Amino acid sequence: MTLVFVKGQNAPLAAQQLRIMVDAAVAVDLSALLLAETGRVRSDGDFVFYNQPAAPGLTWLTGGAGGAQRVEIDLSAVPADVDRVIAVISPDDRTTKFGSGPAPVARLVEATGAEVGTFTMQGLSEERAVIAWELYRRAGAWKVRAIGQGYSGGLAQLIAAHGVDVEQEEPAPAPVTSSPHFPGTPSPHFPGTGGPAPAASQQPQQPLPEVGGPLEERQYQQVWSIFQDAARSTSALRSAIGYAEQRRDNEVGELLNDPRLRNSPQTAAARAEADRRHDELVRRAVADRRRDVDQLVAELRELSAGLPAPMAGWDSPRWRDWRLPATMTAGIRVGDVHVPESPELRIPLLFRLPLMRPLWIDTTGADKASAQAMARSVVVRLLAAHPPGQLNVSVVDLAGGGAAGRSYDLGGAPGAARSVPVAATPQALGDMLEQLVERVDLVQMAIRAGAMGSPYEDIDGGRRLLVLHDFPYGFDDSAFNRLQYLLHEGPEAGVHVLMVADPQDSSTLGPMVGAVWRSMARLPVLSGDHMGDPWVGLTWTFTPDVTTGSAAVDEILARLARQADGQ
Repeated sequence: MTLVFVKGQNAPLAAQQLRIMVDAAVAVDLSALLLAETGRVRSDGDFVFYNQPAAPGLTWLTGGAGGAQRVEIDLSAVPADVDRVIAVISPDDRTTKFGSGPAPVARLVEATGAEVGTFTMQGLSEERAVIAWELYRRAGAWKVRAIGQGYSGGLAQLIAAHGVDVEQEEPAPAPVTSSPHFPGTPSPHFPGTGGPAPAASQQPQQPLPEVGGPLEERQYQQVWSIFQDAARSTSALRSAIGYAEQRRDNEVGELLNDPRLRNSPQTAAARAEADRRHDELVRRAVADRRRDVDQLVAELRELSAGLPAPMAGWDSPRWRDWRLPATMTAGIRVGDVHVPESPELRIPLLFRLPLMRPLWIDTTGADKASAQAMARSVVVRLLAAHPPGQLNVSVVDLAGGGAAGRSYDLGGAPGAARSVPVAATPQALGDMLEQLVERVDLVQMAIRAGAMGSPYEDIDGGRRLLVLHDFPYGFDDSAFNRLQYLLHEGPEAGVHVLMVADPQDSSTLGPMVGAVWRSMARLPVLSGDHMGDPWVGLTWTFTPDVTTGSAAVDEILARLARQADGQ
């Protein structure tokens, strides 16, 4: 039986030999990519299209009626280090947008000719390239998922986002229906953080410092794969229920158009049949969702037991054997997220390290103690995730006269406690910001000159974290301009910002402050707050993971203090 897929829906694959085709009102090109666990191609040879018609397990062909293109897939021949295959469609005329005509239909067919499923990509507008299908490994087997993720920048932007080296004639616009790097490549920012990331530095890009190891990287990727699957499964459930309700309403509406038949036995029977079809569609969608959630819960349970301490909960036994890392951990955990349909599936919310986007702890509705506990939790995790002495903390607290800085009580850790610089006056704020700006300039000059093998460590010992409380209290134009510079240029030079503030307090600096909030990754303080996901349009419920009462925090700080004392 042919499945009619909705966006986000997945299904197991029984056949190993498959064919992908597309029906569209305009001439389209069909292509495919082999992606590793990172969501990126292993090399440019993993991109299959008309000028490069073959890759391991993939063959691009054309012919038949109208010269239609197709991609043949032999899953048994796909290399073991390939995690997924995505099928992409793009108009032959690069100026054409999919929203200008009828929705294209992607088809997946077995080698025998039996049709596995169809997917009508509804709701497209400005897109000039769309991921249609994704075939991916799950628990040792292959599955297929309907994606429908579009890119307004066209094929060049889409394949570049997945690691293919491509020369673009002009800067590509942002994807229309996805946050950067989703799906496949975990983003360093949680989706829905209020706006785009800061503009990239114009300085030459440097390799990121060594982060974690192969196991940590796979674990980080797997957490985001679980998030990705949960998001798509939820979207599929909601789409299927919406489709079932719309179809029933349309069918019943047609029955009632003729007043003479409204109360006839035939109409009653037809209405009952429409209700039955609706209930059957919903029942199948709920069963599919239950299957997906059970599988993801089992995966997450197994994965959580082995996560490194900075990516685990504060109550995890992993903290008992935590040691100072030799390299930066792949990420840190700040809480978990879930959707109302499956509260039992609580997915760790991880932030990638190094922090290439500033973090904003949103204190709206929270008391000072809760906000400071959240900030302290994040700071301690960051210290625990960095090698000794490679993260140094500075604190700004003008509204509290420095009390927030003292409340961290970081116990003598490198860059912490008695060695933590705290700015409690406008003059001290200006001096601290100026020092950090000078540091960024110095690193950038050294990078341009090629004089630094490890730019973040070679200048005055490691990275810097600026913890900024109650912005914009006490900021004048000069301080604001310096902060903007640090937000945009600092991450590439190893200077990062963690802001602890309520946006309701931002009126004194006018609309320019809005750009600051939008440039940051928002992290709520209150449990039960919501975080938007523009990738599939979901709203996730967030639960923070704070340090209150955790013996792990004291042990971390004690070890950091001993390290600082050379013990």
